[in-house]
Amino acid sequence: MTGNTTDGPDDLPEDTILQRVLSDSAYERVRIERFSHFTQPVPRKLLVQSLLLSALALALPLYLLYPASAASYLPTVDPAAASPIVLVVGLFALALELGTAALLVGVVVFRARNEPLTERKAERLFTAETFATYVGFGTGGLATLATVGLLALGLGGEQMLASYVETASAGPFRQSDLGVSVRTFATAAVVGAVGVALGHRYTESLLDDL
Repeated sequence: MTGNTTDGPDDLPEDTILQRVLSDSAYERVRIERFSHFTQPVPRKLLVQSLLLSALALALPLYLLYPASAASYLPTVDPAAASPIVLVVGLFALALELGTAALLVGVVVFRARNEPLTERKAERLFTAETFATYVGFGTGGLATLATVGLLALGLGGEQMLASYVETASAGPFRQSDLGVSVRTFATAAVVGAVGVALGHRYTESLLDDL
């Protein structure tokens, strides 16, 4: 029994990398030629950043779940008034994620408005995307992990916090002079997560039209 074997299901997927190399888009060629640990398209990167911002928003529910024994280590049990020093790291993470997400959206908008790009512009744009990705996923991701991890210590109550203070000589929940409460911080993180999720959809639609 004879037939055209090229029509088999295993042959249907096309070589995406080859497609990019042969693409008319200088940007797609640069993405293949230049090395990066994060090769995902921008919309997917924005989705990850939206999830990181959502993780920061856990500050409020975590604070509300602290047992009564943790109260002596908290500035106040009211999240609308509490401004623990751990939020310094949280605000750093929040700023990094929002800033790098805005840069990633800008990369896609610039590309959509200026295609076809010259080789030099494509390289500069790829450099901007790579920088935003490493800062957002690397530094921002670590800051987010540290924030959530420190906030989670309160769930262990007095015993956990006492052990931490004994080791670090200072607690993560002492009152700061930030003027930003846990509730305000969590609200900003939620708004940021929604905004970046919208950026994900927007950049996805822009790239689909290219």
